[in-house]
Amino acid sequence: MKKLIPVLLLLLMGCSDKPTSPYVILKTTKATGGAKFDIQVYGRLTKQQLVAISSKIKKDSSQYDNLQLDYLLPGNSFKNTGGITVYATANYHEPKNVTPADTVMDLHDNRLSFEFVGFTPDEAKKLFALNPPDMETKTLLGKFIDDYTKTISMVYKDEKDKGQIYILELDTAGKIVSATQPLEVTHNGVQKLVISPNGDYCTLENGTLTMYSIDDPDKPYRSLKAGI
Repeated sequence: MKKLIPVLLLLLMGCSDKPTSPYVILKTTKATGGAKFDIQVYGRLTKQQLVAISSKIKKDSSQYDNLQLDYLLPGNSFKNTGGITVYATANYHEPKNVTPADTVMDLHDNRLSFEFVGFTPDEAKKLFALNPPDMETKTLLGKFIDDYTKTISMVYKDEKDKGQIYILELDTAGKIVSATQPLEVTHNGVQKLVISPNGDYCTLENGTLTMYSIDDPDKPYRSLKAGI
């Protein structure tokens, strides 16, 4: 039994730097002496969880002295004409070019900078707790955080008013910044919620709110996943 203890300790130490949160590297852009990775995560992970993932990617990509890791939440798509929205970003620099912003140490003692670009898990939790007045009798279809506009959109359906849809957009203080009663139309089998006189519209399908601009009505502009 005594001989097994050191072996078990080594096994535990060898597994300690493995991130427990799943991720997928969606895109790699290489540059001289470095690279940028766009990484899909599946929820609003904490700083500690994201640094653990960064440690693993840095270790596996040691050929790059400079490494930028952009973390993306579900709903993002490179096909969106509005581009992607970064949730958080981590940056590694070659040791001789370490900056004052590189204040975080990863699991392999590599120094990096880290920043939440979008809402942190705690900030998102507060947004989801917002409940605008006069909506108690309506059915909530989803709450959608937009890290780009720094707002949360809430979609309701009023069964007592012929199923009328309401979309409320709130800021971080809970103030309503826009309220829309979209016109529901079906075109080519797709249910559209027209939200502007110009014809801008959105769709709500499988928990994803996707926005389209009349300037390019066949291509999504931005998409948001409910509850994230």
